[in-house]
Amino acid sequence: MQSNAENVHVPRRSVITTLSAMGYFLDGYDLSVISVFTLVLVTYKIFQYSALTESLVSGAALLGAFVGAVLFGHYADRIGRRYLYILDLIFFAVFAILSALSTNITEMIIFRFFVGWGVGADYALSPVYTTEMYPNKKRGAGYGWVWTFWSIGAAVSFILGYVFFLHDPLTSWRWVLGLGSIPAIITVILRTRMPESARWKLIDEGKANDKNVKTVAQKIGMTPQDIKAILSERQKEANIAAGSFAALFKGEYGKRTAVVWTQWIIYDLAGYGIGLYSPLILKGLGVAGSTSLLYSFIFYMPIGFLGAFGAVMLNDKIGRRPLQALGFAGMAVAMLLFFIAATAAASIAITIGIIAFIFDYGLGNLGPGNTMGLYAIELLPTKLRSSSMGSATGITRIASFASAFLFPYLTLTIGKSGFFFILLALMLFVFFFTVFFTPETKGLTLEEIAIASYKHVHGVPKLVMPNKGKSKK
Repeated sequence: MQSNAENVHVPRRSVITTLSAMGYFLDGYDLSVISVFTLVLVTYKIFQYSALTESLVSGAALLGAFVGAVLFGHYADRIGRRYLYILDLIFFAVFAILSALSTNITEMIIFRFFVGWGVGADYALSPVYTTEMYPNKKRGAGYGWVWTFWSIGAAVSFILGYVFFLHDPLTSWRWVLGLGSIPAIITVILRTRMPESARWKLIDEGKANDKNVKTVAQKIGMTPQDIKAILSERQKEANIAAGSFAALFKGEYGKRTAVVWTQWIIYDLAGYGIGLYSPLILKGLGVAGSTSLLYSFIFYMPIGFLGAFGAVMLNDKIGRRPLQALGFAGMAVAMLLFFIAATAAASIAITIGIIAFIFDYGLGNLGPGNTMGLYAIELLPTKLRSSSMGSATGITRIASFASAFLFPYLTLTIGKSGFFFILLALMLFVFFFTVFFTPETKGLTLEEIAIASYKHVHGVPKLVMPNKGKSKK
């Protein structure tokens, strides 16, 4: 790894993975735990609310995540990953406590919005930091490990919600919201010992990944000067400045951003439409209030976790593209089953609904839940990597917010079955989008991906290396 060659201290991969994964743990926890509050809100009417404020409570953190992801992603490319990698978790700690102390629905919406800042920021930082610090052949596994902790965080939020709900339903939400601050504070302290990202540090020092460039040049039969010339031409074409949002939409990088955004936006419309309202969906199928929290826990742990763990094992063996296609196919099956459950007799609706959740959480976490963030990181160069992940996270959180916001309205106007039918159509569309437009990145170094061109070869999307001998003199 290049950082060793430059005598940059690199912590053990287990340390890097754990501290980055704790950010995703908190993402999963804090985004999912609001389900406990909405269940209590709807069941016991603890605050005055309307369909509008119910939607805003569920979606406020997602709206905040848009701001946090775009802002922190931009500055992580400009000033480095390390300090923002520490700062972002402070939002989790402070606003988790304030959310737990809310005295009305308006306060909850405001505090959840700022929790979202931390959520979005960490998406632009933790997985990018991990991916840049991992060896190329284990890059997918490194990202996969970080992703598994999202399911663990979500599962913990539901099991704690279940325990506190049984003890005292009226105050359960305060406990589970506030407890999220504890792992956030511990992780902030531990992250202060982490170094700057190896790849970003070398770029900042003007060393331009010389070792990796030489390795790539030897592999594809070109000279390092040829490769640097290609990179320079591409950067000039996109007018790249570190963290440039506009550069994401120019030339070669524009094609890649379009792929990332399209598939991730559509995934989140379904993912959060189901995930944030899983207890209420189960309640509508006939599952009792506290039991719906227990079922939600099971869907994330072990089902969601096993799907994410499968990604750890398979990202670098099977590849990103097959896993993503399989995941979207499984989610399409899930939406079909949800549609059937919404129109079926009560005696079988619960069984069909549970099978639908298994497909959705298991295959969704194996495939697109895992691969889309990895694509956002891999497909863009170091100077734009956090901006890519941050902007993709940001725009998809707007889609997630729309899904969370519209769920109460759509289920009232077109019914749950109509809502699930729309999601079925979206999952089928994005499955075919993956087949026809998403390239494979398995086996390629980040430097190879940077100099490749996105093309269709015999109808298959590929990252094509420059011709041997190109630009040679």
